[in-house]
Amino acid sequence: MSRILRSYLFVPANRVERFEKALSTKADAVIIDLEDAVPVELKNSARAVLKDWLINHPEHTVFIRVNAKNTKWFEQDIQLALLENVTAIVLPKTQNPEDILDIHRLQPIDIYPLIETPTGFANVRAIAATPHVKALMFGSIDFQLEMDMQGSYQELLYFRNEIVLASKLAGIESPVDGVTVDFQDLDLIQQETLQAKNLGFAGKLCIHPNQVETVNKTFSPTPDEIEWANQILEKVGQAQGQAVSLNGKMIDLPVILKAKNILNLAEINQP
Repeated sequence: MSRILRSYLFVPANRVERFEKALSTKADAVIIDLEDAVPVELKNSARAVLKDWLINHPEHTVFIRVNAKNTKWFEQDIQLALLENVTAIVLPKTQNPEDILDIHRLQPIDIYPLIETPTGFANVRAIAATPHVKALMFGSIDFQLEMDMQGSYQELLYFRNEIVLASKLAGIESPVDGVTVDFQDLDLIQQETLQAKNLGFAGKLCIHPNQVETVNKTFSPTPDEIEWANQILEKVGQAQGQAVSLNGKMIDLPVILKAKNILNLAEINQP
């Protein structure tokens, strides 16, 4: 079974000295960022430095966030997908399936579209169903800005629900939620990660190593969940096909499948 990714840690492409530190964390994926984290005047030099680093460090596998399709850096950025240790492309401000097709015409690589504009959200089901899309990512901060929205997590609830639904309809992996900007407030990161998990997200974008452990722990089954799942499957095994209950609640097929999913997640995400 392949590992389920929970934490995705950004590191600026122009800060090569931070690459090794990011890779030494317990982040499930490291995203080297050519977009928001890199000043305009450093875009080309950051790409060149990143390319050299990738060539000289074949032992490390990373994701790359390229600049958006409508920028002058996009065509050169996506050439990095040809390097073997680039395992996925994060595509910011994805607007439609054609944005994705431009990349996989060059290289059949996993693509994580960032949904962070009104047009991208309007086309989210078509984007999710595009070949080579591994999972959707919600660029919640940019999306909120584009929509002139105020508030926090709850104001974006409808949009998060639709992104989860689009992922399920397309049969791709569950989506990845946006960042929590305050990287020092671990209670807030835990709260927002739990909200995302309850909505059906499978992972979260991180902007600081401090956030990784909390995100990984929250998206992993708790000891209580694992105990419950084991009890369910033990009861089912003892029943030999007969109707069975646990703590006064009937155990039907959805409950059994949930229990199996919890134990699968616990197994494949073992340290």
